[in-house]
Amino acid sequence: MKRFFKKIRFYNHLYWAFWQKRKKVIFLGFIIGIATFFLIYNLFNFSSKKVQKIGLVGKYTVQELPWEIQKLVSEGLTEINQDGSVKPGLAESWEIKNGGKEYWFKIKDNIFWQDKTPVTSADINFKFSDVAITIIDKKTIKFQLKEPFSPFISVVAKPLFKKGLIGTGEYRFKSIQKNGQIVEKLVLVPVNDKKKPTIIFRFYNTEEEARIGFKLGEVDTLKEIVRPEELLQWKNLQISPQVKLNRFVAIFFNTNDPYLGDKANRQALAYAIQKERWEPRALNPINPSSWAYNQDVKHYDFNQENAKKLLASKSNGEEKEPLKEIELTTFSSLLTVAEEIKKDWENLGVTTKIRVVSVLPDDFQALLATQEIPSDPDQYLFWHSTQPTNITHYKSPKIDKLLEDGRKEQDQEKRKVLYHDFQKSLVEESPAIFLFHPTVYTITKK
Repeated sequence: MKRFFKKIRFYNHLYWAFWQKRKKVIFLGFIIGIATFFLIYNLFNFSSKKVQKIGLVGKYTVQELPWEIQKLVSEGLTEINQDGSVKPGLAESWEIKNGGKEYWFKIKDNIFWQDKTPVTSADINFKFSDVAITIIDKKTIKFQLKEPFSPFISVVAKPLFKKGLIGTGEYRFKSIQKNGQIVEKLVLVPVNDKKKPTIIFRFYNTEEEARIGFKLGEVDTLKEIVRPEELLQWKNLQISPQVKLNRFVAIFFNTNDPYLGDKANRQALAYAIQKERWEPRALNPINPSSWAYNQDVKHYDFNQENAKKLLASKSNGEEKEPLKEIELTTFSSLLTVAEEIKKDWENLGVTTKIRVVSVLPDDFQALLATQEIPSDPDQYLFWHSTQPTNITHYKSPKIDKLLEDGRKEQDQEKRKVLYHDFQKSLVEESPAIFLFHPTVYTITKK
């Protein structure tokens, strides 16, 4: 027993002597081990949770990046609410003077660029033609227009940037990779809140390329995908649909066409389509969330009997050559929709040929396409007879006047009346058949 306790005392003295001699090395090793553990943990956590890799479809330049990205990096003088109304952004207030020709904006105090310099009126660098800009003082700027233009307060919601793409938002540009003028990849990093993730955006020319990039692990999220295709069958994916009320799918008619210049023919084709197969219905070219939206327009619910009567009706009291065939031009993303329309029109007795294109053609009979809806109800560019962007070539003195008055009127309630009348008149004339608001998908790896 004594021998046993003697050994214990021996090893105890040995360990204590070793500790006294090596305790600094042991302590340092312990600290290094703990630090290494947390470093590895943080690196792993950064790579798996602190970086969002997002894929988008489209060709964009640095000057025309998607609104979603621009808003992460900076702000405009104003911001646009969901209903299209406007609220303060960098400007705390504004005044409209001289019958709608002058817009005075007062910039908020204590607003800074990402380089820590204060935002002043001299930094407001919108590039407008036919608009004179005057710096009143450090916080006040005046825009002088040649003609009244009520959508102007929506126009200045476009995010502003200093030289070097310096903004005022929660994120800043870290790097931009381009092919010529087209952006292929960009990296955004948080400005102040380091808990926010780094965001990497990759841009693809087509949805097929985007899906391949997703499968290869280039991105972990795809946004605004119209056709998920085989990804719907994949496991461990979260697929979230979103209805885009700021877009509509419609058939645009070339009203210069000898057959489609006839309103009765256009209305017949509208009544012949079974629109209930698509939801939600689009009734007119205004966003249903907009303060100016008018749902009391003709709906053109499916009515083949009425369609046949209109197709056989006289034109200005005279017999007309019947519409027997039509070419429907569309894009590959809408091909399945075009095929359903073809069935409906051929049931009406109109032979339908589908033409698939990759870019907007210069000429067509009928065009099935998706249209972006501006935040302001002003539709002058799309439907006024003088505009080259009026792809239907439709001419109506009444609609022209409503559009002209709508963009000059400053009182929102009076504008609302004008745009209600515009929607009702346009749908009655049917230069386009409004079908539905499209659904897009966000696809994320769990």
